[in-house]
Amino acid sequence: MEQKTYLSEVLLRAELADLIRYLYRKRLAEEIIADFEAVFARQPALETRLGIMAHWVDFFRAHKYRKMMRRRRPTHKERMTACAACGYPVSHRHHLWDIATHGENTMTVQVCANCHELYHLMYHALARDSKYSRKLVIHMLASGRVAPEVAGQVLDWCRATLRYEAGNGWLEPYKTSDEWLEVTLYWSRFGGGQGAG
Repeated sequence: MEQKTYLSEVLLRAELADLIRYLYRKRLAEEIIADFEAVFARQPALETRLGIMAHWVDFFRAHKYRKMMRRRRPTHKERMTACAACGYPVSHRHHLWDIATHGENTMTVQVCANCHELYHLMYHALARDSKYSRKLVIHMLASGRVAPEVAGQVLDWCRATLRYEAGNGWLEPYKTSDEWLEVTLYWSRFGGGQGAG
């Protein structure tokens, strides 16, 4: 039991130091770690040290999470890049792998606000079986204002994300099938078969 408790202290102390080094610049991080070590040295009771460590590990984990979730502002060049789906001259960065799930990542594509919205509506209709999103996608496609090749490109990105999530066990595999696409969005009526692959 004593060995296990000692191991817990070592692991907590290491995690605390790693979190501090992640969050702060080198010199400041080392000063903070030294201050913690001084506090721990003054605490003879192992349970007290473990309690202090656990509290601060939780505190710094929350800060690390917030820091990871902060998004980089798009550059002027990114904003002036044409939408990769429809060609609209101004776009923004869309993460194919959701930031909430995967954190900041490089799986991005430049899309305009309309194509970005269409992507999310398609995703929620197919992945989450959202009736609201389904109605909006069908309305958009039936309006005739979204070119079939644009809708096909957006759908291709969406289905690539769905396949990735299904491959990792986060999504039911049937939600990547052509049958599910047809049942959910009546794709053959609007896409003419484009983007269904």
